Amino acid sequence: MPRRLLLAALALAAALPWIAPPQQRVAAQTQIQALAPYALTAYSRPDRAAPIVGVFTPRAKVALEGRSADAAWVLGHSTDGSVRGWIERRHLVLPSDAPVARLLVSNEILFTPPNASQADSGPVAVDLTSYPVIPLGMGRARTIYESGRILGMSARSVAKVGDCISDNQHFLSPFGRGRYNLGEFAYLQGTIDHFGASLALDSLAAYDGLVTGAVLDPTFANPLACQPGESPLRCEYRVHRPSVAVIMFGAQDLLFTPAEQFERNLRQIVHETIQAGVIPLLSTFPGNLALWEQSIRYNQIVVRVALDYEVPLMNLWLALEALPHHGLNEDGRHLSLPYTDSGDLAPANLQRGYPLRNLVTLQALDAVWRGAMQ
Repeated sequence: MPRRLLLAALALAAALPWIAPPQQRVAAQTQIQALAPYALTAYSRPDRAAPIVGVFTPRAKVALEGRSADAAWVLGHSTDGSVRGWIERRHLVLPSDAPVARLLVSNEILFTPPNASQADSGPVAVDLTSYPVIPLGMGRARTIYESGRILGMSARSVAKVGDCISDNQHFLSPFGRGRYNLGEFAYLQGTIDHFGASLALDSLAAYDGLVTGAVLDPTFANPLACQPGESPLRCEYRVHRPSVAVIMFGAQDLLFTPAEQFERNLRQIVHETIQAGVIPLLSTFPGNLALWEQSIRYNQIVVRVALDYEVPLMNLWLALEALPHHGLNEDGRHLSLPYTDSGDLAPANLQRGYPLRNLVTLQALDAVWRGAMQ
């Protein structure tokens, strides 16, 4: 390069402001530090419908890395490195002079459910017979459980969420009241001892005729126990503080709720359950003999939602397939009643719908307790 051109280039460079490389600019801006005044949920993207990736503990110091375009959300990490995610800015305590608007706009997504793109593009074929009755993998259950402990949920409480099949004296209640016979399933005693009386609690989110839309609607909440504007689901979690919720919908929904709406509702139920720090133990539901194909379709939705959110799945539908009349009574849609008592797990009694559901549920709770809570 001729000497005159070289000198001109150097002079121009000296006159221009120095711009830090991107890595240095980001590092400089993470010096903004905020405080979590209470437990705050960390999301995978700036959206309350996004998957939850952790919980910032009360009084945690949060180093800010970026923001959403409207600055309503910030991306940050705890200074001890234990949690990183998107937080709603309004919940944080920030220094009065914090230049949040100068943070770089970020589009980072920390976590995407494995089948989210498939869920957006349309239903994926699901073979109900290929999923085990008792969950083998726990997915995100341990992370959810640990978040729940921070939020004050009880490790010894389990909730029932669903319709009349779950709001029934035959479902789990005998085990919470000491009226049962484990027979060859004595290994379940530890699980019964752990969850204790909560197995017999009357749920505020399970009753006759309840559908997925209603459990999310404050209109259907019990006014004697629930706060104004509180849905049955949120009310149940606030009052009983469970660490696990056995969630089963479908039997009523396939009569009243279009499949696409059922899926949206179920996803919202699972999302709010995770947000509350409660492990969702999703269950397929008994088929309806008059609506068998619809029953399969709605159960396929249950499986897809469990896979997308990486939560434990209990395949009750498959367990009931081995029973006479699919484990249903004469009306072809409700579980068959026990020969003796629903807490009696003797072989002959397990040929009936409610006793078998109790066994399968206890086995699934045992798997969750040992696999995600110990």
